[in-house]
Amino acid sequence: MGIMAGYRNAVIVTLLVYFGLTLWLGYQGRTRKGEEKEGLKNWAVAGRNVGWVILGLAWSATYFSSYAVLGVAGEAYRNGISIMTISTAYFIPTAILMYIMGSAVNILGRKNNYMTIGDLLQDRFESKWVRLPLFLTMLIFSGYYVGIQLIGASVVLEQLAGIPFLAATILGAAVLAVYVSIGGFKSTALTDTLQAALLFVALFGGGLMAIYLTKGQLFTMLASRYGIAALTSPGLKSSMAPNFAFSFNINIIIYTFGYMFMQWCLAASGPGSLRRAAGTYSIICPAGYIFGSILLGLAGLAMGIHVEKADQIFPVVVVQFFGPLFGAMLVAGVLGATQSTAASILAGVSLSSSYDFYKKMVNPEADPKKVLFISRALTYIILGFSIVLAVTAKTAIMFLGAIGIAFFSVMAPVILAALYWPRATKEGAISAPFIGLLVLIYVIFVKKNFLGIHPGLWGFAASLIALVVISLMTAPSPKATVDRIHGVIGRIYHKSPDQLWYPTTGKGIIATLVVVAEVFAISYGLYYLKTEKIIFGMAAQYAWVLGWVLAALVAQFVLFKHVRIDENV
Repeated sequence: MGIMAGYRNAVIVTLLVYFGLTLWLGYQGRTRKGEEKEGLKNWAVAGRNVGWVILGLAWSATYFSSYAVLGVAGEAYRNGISIMTISTAYFIPTAILMYIMGSAVNILGRKNNYMTIGDLLQDRFESKWVRLPLFLTMLIFSGYYVGIQLIGASVVLEQLAGIPFLAATILGAAVLAVYVSIGGFKSTALTDTLQAALLFVALFGGGLMAIYLTKGQLFTMLASRYGIAALTSPGLKSSMAPNFAFSFNINIIIYTFGYMFMQWCLAASGPGSLRRAAGTYSIICPAGYIFGSILLGLAGLAMGIHVEKADQIFPVVVVQFFGPLFGAMLVAGVLGATQSTAASILAGVSLSSSYDFYKKMVNPEADPKKVLFISRALTYIILGFSIVLAVTAKTAIMFLGAIGIAFFSVMAPVILAALYWPRATKEGAISAPFIGLLVLIYVIFVKKNFLGIHPGLWGFAASLIALVVISLMTAPSPKATVDRIHGVIGRIYHKSPDQLWYPTTGKGIIATLVVVAEVFAISYGLYYLKTEKIIFGMAAQYAWVLGWVLAALVAQFVLFKHVRIDENV
């Protein structure tokens, strides 16, 4: 595709400005002279003073990645409205976990000076070996997911700026390596704020483009051209079956237990910041998909635009129909999406390797400066592996990302048990993730698409069952340990330790049921809603999803209002 010189120049100028700003913000997160003792704390938990605005944008930018702009739009282009079954149902549940579970992690972290979620797990299960599966799952995941982000950025730079794919990949990786190695999570918090803003400009800009190009007749055009298959699941390519959609959504909800999200919980200035940040995230993220990238992908489908790969539909539409200003904005938005996620992952895996594995398991006497040095060095090593993955990967961005996320599923039961199940034992906590990991690898690489259920759910289920069975077969944790952890959590929630894992008030129960119903209704509803009716200019299926997201959002704020969290314990 030819690119006019003026257009390319505008994109390159935007690229230089963007990289300059991210490097400058990353530099602001450095450890300054006289703060050397705080170096590891700044790297790991951003000084424990991240406010709700930065936290909300950082969490959103970490959850969103290249598939927010490229992958979701691409799957909308391939399958139609059925993309909504796997891209809209999980935001409210994850926001609820962010506030309610995140507050317990945050308060315990402050009280016990935890630097990572590994500190909490070792404190609860009284064994350094519980850090090993945490480290391994983060290491495996990081290679996949950072590689995906590099792919996303390189696709756009290749399409809009004419930069060869390999050169674009190396360029993006180099900028990432510099600012992450400078300041870890502190630098990432600052750069994520800029990147989230650019991301949402790109997303909502894409939605406006879709409405403009189809003159407000998007859904009518879609139904006329492709019929009911474009409006319902499993979609035009039959890849969005309800069981898969449900398991995919659960897998993304489990992603909340990912290492970098736990670090953001530890980094928050307090539960109040987590509550407001969760509220922000729960509004802007689903809106970005529903009114942004999904609409643009559907517009490309309805208009019959041809692309070689579905992931290219977003940049191709911009190139064909809009000028250099919009192209430049898109480049900045996609770079923001890719680099924000990659930065959090890089900071997380570097920290997990240097702190959880090296300092806490191999060399407990290691000087904090040495740990920090190892963290920075690993940033470059891991990026090297991710570059190789980026230039060799053939799988679509969205599903490659979903495979990477699945590796966190095996640690989720252990983190949940450390917070909410006093009967869990160290034997169960150490063994269960490895059992889950074996099952996960089997259903990813051997028994693919087993029963049409996403592999992450198989990994989670295997790990959960193993944790429960092994814990019940082994001696309970010492009462002093249970009181030190679960007793404090009970006081945080004003509950007894045996009531920690479920809501106990009438309004809390109803709100929780609405949120659970939303996941089922979106995952399965589009399979049964066989109509081409247009409601207020929207396909009935699109309106169905939007209505359920709004209902769950209301339920979330009711839940936030009635949950009692006491940080003075």
